[in-house]
Amino acid sequence: MRDLKGIVEVELLVEDNGALTPAREYAQRDTTYVEGRSGQRYALRVRNLTGGRVEVVPSVDGLDVQSGKDASFDLRGLVIRPHESFEFSGFRISHTEVATFRFGSIEQSYAAQIGKPRNVGVIGVAVFEELAPPPPPPPFTPSYGGGAASGAAPPAPFGGPPSPAPQGFGPPPGAPPPAPAVPRAPGAAPVPAAPKGLGTTFGERRESRITSTQFDRATPKPAAVLVIRYEQREGLRALGIDVDGLSQRETASPFPAETGFAKPPPGWRG
Repeated sequence: MRDLKGIVEVELLVEDNGALTPAREYAQRDTTYVEGRSGQRYALRVRNLTGGRVEVVPSVDGLDVQSGKDASFDLRGLVIRPHESFEFSGFRISHTEVATFRFGSIEQSYAAQIGKPRNVGVIGVAVFEELAPPPPPPPFTPSYGGGAASGAAPPAPFGGPPSPAPQGFGPPPGAPPPAPAVPRAPGAAPVPAAPKGLGTTFGERRESRITSTQFDRATPKPAAVLVIRYEQREGLRALGIDVDGLSQRETASPFPAETGFAKPPPGWRG
């Protein structure tokens, strides 16, 4: 799927026979759904379609994939260079590793494990464009009379230093990985009950290397936001999505190997 401005293309990749392949997308009431299976690994591939850099901030189950905090446009993301792509394959735990995205029950999901199951089942991608660099200052020429005194310093360069943004998602070098969920103390407020369905677990370690770079956002709000919702096949059926009929219709041939003329249906009298 692509955003309306054509800035990025987003694909959910699911594991099939050991390889990641694009998941089938189902459109329902202006919402994009994909099917997931418990235990299945997945990744989110984002491709930059533009000639400039973009910053991408993805969320899974309402959580920022870098920090594990509630997802927000204020959090920084990963910078993707022009016409390149990146696969987000897990919750980031360091500059070199992630905890693999795997579908599982909502009770097993990372969000439920840290007491935040409310937004399980949705993946979001916020995209920011880069602020264009300011034009260079005009050449300095001395002036006389009411201008600057002879020998005055040339004007200061335009703009200020760009704000930092990671080339990847890692925290500053040496920062500890996100802390695991801590058991509730006796008498603490109960964790909200998790709804039924499919969630994303905090899976096994997987290598994913990133570095840091500078990125100054063109606007405080994202230029595009894309959303994918995922469900088990039973959940898609409950939403009215004809997952079974669609696969059957895909096998239909426009020119089956028939011969002769049309055969009248039973009871046809003409």
